[in-house]
Amino acid sequence: MTDDKKNVVAFAQPSKQTTPFRHGQPLSEEVMDMFLPELYNEFVSFIVERVGGVYRPLLKEFVEDHHPPEDKRLVLELNLFWWRVLYDVSENENVSFVEDFCLEHHLDLKETPLMKAWLEEWEKAVPKIYYIGHKFGANAFVAVDMETEESVEVIMIDGKMKEPEKGSIAMGTLIPMGNALYFPVTSFYCFDPEVSKEMARPLMYHYEKHIEQSPGLEGFVHVLSIALQIECMILEKDTPSSPS
Repeated sequence: MTDDKKNVVAFAQPSKQTTPFRHGQPLSEEVMDMFLPELYNEFVSFIVERVGGVYRPLLKEFVEDHHPPEDKRLVLELNLFWWRVLYDVSENENVSFVEDFCLEHHLDLKETPLMKAWLEEWEKAVPKIYYIGHKFGANAFVAVDMETEESVEVIMIDGKMKEPEKGSIAMGTLIPMGNALYFPVTSFYCFDPEVSKEMARPLMYHYEKHIEQSPGLEGFVHVLSIALQIECMILEKDTPSSPS
């Protein structure tokens, strides 16, 4: 057996009760089938049922205040939902959607500690603003973190999600799926490539300023607010005035 195959087998069938999720290790097809789409859908539904109704009024208020294009309002709200989930987990040590989910699904997860380790990666995720680089497959592309300039390879596992255009700026939250690949928990909020060209420089200035003053998830939402305001100004400037 080759070293690569040993890695896959060991990763797919952990013998210890707790196993860290290793982003760079390959995932066997069997494990991938366990994670996606069944576990993914169950966990997303669990969180939405728990807090969707509580979060939605505040999220809708944020959306209304920033006047995104009509066809992007829902995807902005969905991304804000995941920002709020992660913010609550990071700010309150008593909040863990993963622990609650595992308790509710104890019989399903006790024999598969890797599942729990993978779910725990969700609570470590952070929303980011990315520059979208070259594609390397029908549904795969490179995304560059605009804060750290680190590149990640992204797979769009859900065909219903809109893929960001090359050369555009997009906001989203990525979840690891092994083999140094990631997928978005929901569709990216995508800025048009032409808008992205105009907003890149001012956005980077505000990114550095706000993240330095308020690091983490709180600072991020200020950066997102500025990005949406810049987008709104550019779109208004480019929209011809209707005749009086």
